[in-house]
Amino acid sequence: MCVEKTPWEQVIDFHGHTCPEIALGYRVAQIAMRELGIRPTPSSELQVTAYTQSCALDAFQVLNRATYGRGALRVIEKEQPIYHFKYTGTSEGIKITICPEMLERLVGIHEYTSTRERQNHYLEAIQFLMGTEEHLFCTIQRV
Repeated sequence: MCVEKTPWEQVIDFHGHTCPEIALGYRVAQIAMRELGIRPTPSSELQVTAYTQSCALDAFQVLNRATYGRGALRVIEKEQPIYHFKYTGTSEGIKITICPEMLERLVGIHEYTSTRERQNHYLEAIQFLMGTEEHLFCTIQRV
């Protein structure tokens, strides 16, 4: 019997483990899909520009099909939690900026010495990131 994996499971499989940054990327990828809607033409491709390198990018590769290999995902390192999404052949896109309060939950999360303690903090951070109301999680701007 073959059971299809959920999008969350697909992202985790691709990334290799569960972590707060992958939850952040998962949520951003879902918001982008909702906001941009259906692909405008069959030949349009989603282009993603991230202004920070993080685990979140793996979620974009899986859910948004924006990969490094095809040049649809690029990083301009400015250490800013900002992500631009745009379909090729269109003039509109969206900019998603993560609210500072969300990032504060991630500061120092990798520094715990005990594996159990780190796992507990990871789970708490993931629940917080996934469960926070959208207007507190990020700002969405049409560009």
